[in-house]
Amino acid sequence: MKPMSLALRLGLIVTGVGLLLATVLVVLVYGVLARELDKRAVDQLQSKLGQIQHSLEERPTDPGAPWQHMLADALLGHDELSVTVLSSDDGAPLYGLGSHAYAEELRQGNWPNGQTMAWHADDGHDLLTVRADLAIPGLPAQRLLLSQDRSSDNFLLDAFLRAALISLPILLLLIGAAAWWTGYQGLAPLRRFRRTTRAVTTRQLSLRLDDTDLPAEVADLAAALNTMLERLNAGVQQLDRFADDVAHELRAPLGTLVGRTQMVLSRKRDEATYRQALEESLDELDRLGRIVEDMLLLARLDSQEPLRSPTRVNVDQEALKVCSLFEAYAEAHEIELVVKGHLAVEGDKLMIQRALSNLLSNAIRHANPKTPVYIELVAQEHGAGGHVAVINQGKTIDPQDLPKIFERFYRLGNRQTGGNGLGLAIVRAIMAYHQGQVQVESQKGNTSFVLTFPPIFSSAPTTKINGSLTVR
Repeated sequence: MKPMSLALRLGLIVTGVGLLLATVLVVLVYGVLARELDKRAVDQLQSKLGQIQHSLEERPTDPGAPWQHMLADALLGHDELSVTVLSSDDGAPLYGLGSHAYAEELRQGNWPNGQTMAWHADDGHDLLTVRADLAIPGLPAQRLLLSQDRSSDNFLLDAFLRAALISLPILLLLIGAAAWWTGYQGLAPLRRFRRTTRAVTTRQLSLRLDDTDLPAEVADLAAALNTMLERLNAGVQQLDRFADDVAHELRAPLGTLVGRTQMVLSRKRDEATYRQALEESLDELDRLGRIVEDMLLLARLDSQEPLRSPTRVNVDQEALKVCSLFEAYAEAHEIELVVKGHLAVEGDKLMIQRALSNLLSNAIRHANPKTPVYIELVAQEHGAGGHVAVINQGKTIDPQDLPKIFERFYRLGNRQTGGNGLGLAIVRAIMAYHQGQVQVESQKGNTSFVLTFPPIFSSAPTTKINGSLTVR
């Protein structure tokens, strides 16, 4: 079964709540109205009884005076009132006026003096009755019962209920329809979102949701969806770049391997030739493996959030470890490795080692023979940041190449200089992972790559090592 729409749910909920509130309101109003009508009826009955008592007790002492006329005058214009006069001795009716003056309940009932009591007549009418003992000059003791027919009050209450029962469904229908229409119009931006998202594909991720003139809640949703689309677009572009990089960088070595293998197999050769071909193929495969590993590392770094749970890293000690790994390589190029300064950061130790290793390898490869390569570490005061500079002396980098030097597979000069063109791209990705940056300067034969760590990731080390650290 298909779920109901939000607009319909809103309409039904508002209608239900409206029904509940209207029912409570009708019950409260009905109760208040009935109570006020009862109070008014009692007050009117007591007031009229007081008037009658006063008139009878003030009548002339002449026994022939028409006291019955006085009662009739008192009830004139009050069709809802009935008066009954009973003998105090035997309760026999002496006089009655009104539609319920001679009701059997009045003669047989036990009516407390001065109290108003409600009762139900045989004809279905509700009445209020109050009793008073009369002491009329010149006449024997009598009991007077004044009754009021509540039919008009009951008619008013019934009319109120009928009006409520007739108008309430119409009112609830209007409220529900208004709530549904309001919800339907309020969800119009979501329908626009649906049309836009249906048009989004992996080849068309540039579409964005229009967030103009939207309520705050929907505007936040639109902003979140646009952010998600931007991340998806960036992810797809990253995958496209990865695929392009793989196709671009692996096509040539794979073609070389295939061509060399076909050439060797084209005719029978001696064992030494086969061995040489296999060794060359192994070297090429090893280079391909390193390229794939570097590309996978770049893909992981690009897809990760910035480092959130760093650990303390003494960069000077890591620099010494990296220098010891490159000691033989540096000696082969007659290069002296020098580590100066002290710096401790909060970061990923293996990633920092990889960044230093890539920069040091690059510096040794492009340094002039018999020149030093420096790794200088500087910690700013009060944890205001820190940086690591890898400096060598060699050929000055062309200013036109500096903006491109951190791009993937970008190489200075020809491809015979070594490397696969991913080392500096990995360094930049590692620094972005640490919320830092890498910069390069090259002037008059001195080239410096500087890793800058933000304040939250750098500090002075707890243990200082005096002097410079040199690996020869």
